[in-house]
Amino acid sequence: MSDSAKGILVAVALLLLGAFGYWWWHENMEQRWVSEAHTSSAASADPMLAATRLLRQNGRSVDGAGSLGELIVPQTGAGTMIVSGASGTATPDQAREVLDWVRRGNTLIAEPRWISPAEKALVAGADDEEEAEEETEDDAEEEAEAQAAGDDASTSGEAAPPPGDASGGNAASAAPAAPAAPEAPEADDDSDKDPLTEHLRVRTGVDALACKCRTEAKEKDKDKPEAIAAARLAREQALSRLTLPGKDYALQIDADGNELVGLPDSPAPLWSDSDGGAVRVYAEGKGRIVLIANGYFTNSDLPQRDHAELLLALTELTPGKHVTIVKRLNVLPWYKALWRHYKLALTGLAVCLALLLWSALRRFGPILPAPKAERRSLLEHIDASGAWLWKADGGRQLLIEAAREDTLALIKRRAPALFRMPEGELWATLARTCALPEADVSEALEQDAASHVTRFTRQIRTLQTLRNHYER
Repeated sequence: MSDSAKGILVAVALLLLGAFGYWWWHENMEQRWVSEAHTSSAASADPMLAATRLLRQNGRSVDGAGSLGELIVPQTGAGTMIVSGASGTATPDQAREVLDWVRRGNTLIAEPRWISPAEKALVAGADDEEEAEEETEDDAEEEAEAQAAGDDASTSGEAAPPPGDASGGNAASAAPAAPAAPEAPEADDDSDKDPLTEHLRVRTGVDALACKCRTEAKEKDKDKPEAIAAARLAREQALSRLTLPGKDYALQIDADGNELVGLPDSPAPLWSDSDGGAVRVYAEGKGRIVLIANGYFTNSDLPQRDHAELLLALTELTPGKHVTIVKRLNVLPWYKALWRHYKLALTGLAVCLALLLWSALRRFGPILPAPKAERRSLLEHIDASGAWLWKADGGRQLLIEAAREDTLALIKRRAPALFRMPEGELWATLARTCALPEADVSEALEQDAASHVTRFTRQIRTLQTLRNHYER
């Protein structure tokens, strides 16, 4: 190799080495400003922070609530209420209060719950039924045209059979019948999950057509014409246009992802976007209920398209300038609900204390101990012995003599002077002292045991009265 050729190769190598060194230095040693996405702690804690600041800059007063249960809805200022998420659920009482608040001339902006599989099948069944009705109408029109053509042929002397019928029969008998629409299953009873918008019969679903277009655009070669067309269609599907009442221009709304799906018995909205899949506005008394398919007013979605202008326009549907932003639908924790309804809690506590006091006042003195089992057994033994003596020969006399001897011994011990009297005078003194009839005292102390139950019981009761009097 000549010297000139070697010199050229060395120069080229040095040039390449210098270019690589310059690139490496510029990439690794030079300082440059690079934009990085950053989310502040305030924005992370409040997904509606951007919407709150935008509304305040445009003359609205904004209040926030962690959940719908924290609000005292009847005392909420007139204006707009935004339920920023569909997490949780509202109780029927809360939904009733919110709807009454809307009917007084306010606006509610909310996202309906997701469509269930049964409701999706119900919507699909209704679509199939409409398609079947359209096919039936088309077949009827074709049959009428064929019949008219047959009548013309018969008047001209030509017996031409109707098209499609080789035997010359009726065309209706040869035409295939329209397939019957499959019976759709009934929707699940999930009204308790979304009592705020259940009466509107609108759900949130996935925009299947837009997803399909995006998938086709990703799978195919980007340079092919069909891929370019699929990408353009995907962009069109991801964009919805909404013309507000009284405006001569349309707002662009990001419709990529979810769409609003109306059930077969859903009422017609007052106005909506171009296809009714992003925004629908319904009348509710003097107020409005706005259903949106996505969270257009969060920190990440508010700067997109014309979402900020849409938010300001929706807050102008009612005269009130107050905006209440509810983060979720979860009900209050027990301690917050207790603090809010303290009157009911205090009333219940007072009633419980009154019941406890009443139960304590019914008892006076110390509580008697439970009788021992041995004593209860002894009483049963005495009762059984008395029943046996009553039936045995001489048993009644034995019982009356035992009670009589015990009573006389007690009286003799307590009042021995009485026994110095004659027997008849003694019975009269005892009867007068104890306020008993003298005949009863004489019968109990000197006569035999009575054979009748009532008389025998009177004898024993008289002896017990004498005993109780002298035991005091």
